[in-house]
Amino acid sequence: MKKLFLVTTALEDTWPESDKSILFLGEWCRLYSRKQHWKKFDSKIVPYHWDDRDKLYKDYQYLHELFERLLIELTTELNKIHGVSYSLRYWRIIIGPWLMMFLSSIYDRWECLQEAIHSYSIEGTKVYDEQDIKYVPQDMEHYTVLSKSDEWNHMIYSSILKFISFDDLVRMKRAKNIVCKTLSNPLIKKTFFSKLKHKLKTKLRDILAASTLYFSHDNNYFFIATYLNVLDIIKLQLKLNQVPVLYHSGDCTDTAFNDDYRKWQLTGSKSKNKFEQFAKKNIPLQIPINYLEGYSKLTEQINKCRWPKRPKLIWTSNAYFLNDVFKLWSAEKVEEGIPLVIGQHGGHYGQGLFNFTESLELSICDYYLSWGWKKKERNVIPVGSVKKSLEKKRRKYSHDSILFLISGTPRYSDCIISMPTSSQWVNYMDDQIEFYDHLPDYISNDVVVRLYPHDFGWSQRERWKDKFPLSNIDEGNVRYNKQLLTTKLVISGWNSTTYLESMLSNIPTIIFWGAKYFELNDDAKASFDELKKVGVFHDTPLSAANHIITIWDEIDLWWERPDVVSAKNNFINKYAASNDNLDRLSSTFRSISDKGQSNK
Repeated sequence: MKKLFLVTTALEDTWPESDKSILFLGEWCRLYSRKQHWKKFDSKIVPYHWDDRDKLYKDYQYLHELFERLLIELTTELNKIHGVSYSLRYWRIIIGPWLMMFLSSIYDRWECLQEAIHSYSIEGTKVYDEQDIKYVPQDMEHYTVLSKSDEWNHMIYSSILKFISFDDLVRMKRAKNIVCKTLSNPLIKKTFFSKLKHKLKTKLRDILAASTLYFSHDNNYFFIATYLNVLDIIKLQLKLNQVPVLYHSGDCTDTAFNDDYRKWQLTGSKSKNKFEQFAKKNIPLQIPINYLEGYSKLTEQINKCRWPKRPKLIWTSNAYFLNDVFKLWSAEKVEEGIPLVIGQHGGHYGQGLFNFTESLELSICDYYLSWGWKKKERNVIPVGSVKKSLEKKRRKYSHDSILFLISGTPRYSDCIISMPTSSQWVNYMDDQIEFYDHLPDYISNDVVVRLYPHDFGWSQRERWKDKFPLSNIDEGNVRYNKQLLTTKLVISGWNSTTYLESMLSNIPTIIFWGAKYFELNDDAKASFDELKKVGVFHDTPLSAANHIITIWDEIDLWWERPDVVSAKNNFINKYAASNDNLDRLSSTFRSISDKGQSNK
């Protein structure tokens, strides 16, 4: 068998000289923007282990079970470290999002290396000589940035290879440290005035939020990051007989890394395999600083927020994930018996065969507000989408363009969900190219291609322009909702929020994807089958393109056909029901609050 030099990331200083034959661990190593460089090598690429979707589902179930075991151990250790005695649920709320993503990420990296080691003859690979504390995340938001970077992932690959005592390691010093704290958006061109506008808008929001805190009471309903606009938040609070307050947490303050906080081990249960041993060793090293060194400072910051001491309930749609200040505060309130309500914040929920994030959200909250779907075994309340329909606004505009939505996913897998992950994005993009290529010029000339706002190093624009140099690519300066006002047809090849929003606004919509990467639960399969019968949903790119060619001269007539209207209304009522009326939300919150009071 031919000897190959293993390359694990796109960091070219970890690659060998050009006279070596390379084994690329995955597509994430081969940046499209650097194709002229990596094409010089004699190389092979390791097949992605999660292309076996049955394996992906089994791994999801395994990691779900491992998550629960490790959370129990972490609860014991963190209580001991901080001198507290909080419940398992308290720590689930605080560290659950990180633990879920961390386990998913390092297991993927572990399995990628196992596939390479067992299937190929490897003569060497470069690893970092030591672990740099700059790769320890400050908080949850920082972790989501680090885990997408080549540098952090090379550190994880290096740690695994050293842990399993892999032979022929070429040790190297780190070329640079990571200092990034936020994920930039390379597709949006930020002018001086746009930056100034954003800065002024943020400052105004902070001043407005601070001024309303004078009206806050300790028994208020507490709403934060709900996806309702400011006006609707005010209206909702008035309906609840509450003087409107706009709650805002601000940013966490950084805390220095302290190695003394990292000298502990997870020993509460016996590891079932080598991977679990690796995970237990690295969790104390990689857990965000906010949950160890910065925990006391985070507690102090909560006391400065002037948030209610005994709120009737807490409702958020996304603060539970990235906002460490909110997570710590809400966890304390849950300990006191305050109901925590999480609202659905996007597509795929209630539809996918598996979704680690959805499972975590349901386990964290007391009540879950869905956009229409139900789960018998959970406290899921179908209240409808809090996002506004644009149907009335659209009547003021002419509709003359087609909006083709391209989606994205990180090059390095970070969470298990029944959608394309990591290098599978390339296969997804091939489907989008096949679809567009099949459209005749008289249609494609009207198409505006809206690329995903975060590129993740995939070079979307360059890939698309190389294939279709004359295509019309959206520059990303216009908000999606504003684009919908002038669009006569929306096309989406990804199971996400965007097509739900267009359908909610009664905009003609075509959806397409294959079953291989978008596994659905049985209930959702029936709903998509109904859409398929009337031409809204397609399971191949060519079927979607051919349907658009067929209806091109009568798109609105097709969309208004009785069978299409029936199918789309049935679908929307289940997955994106309109909730323009705030009365349903207010009555739901009153009911939850009353139950909470009666249980005290």
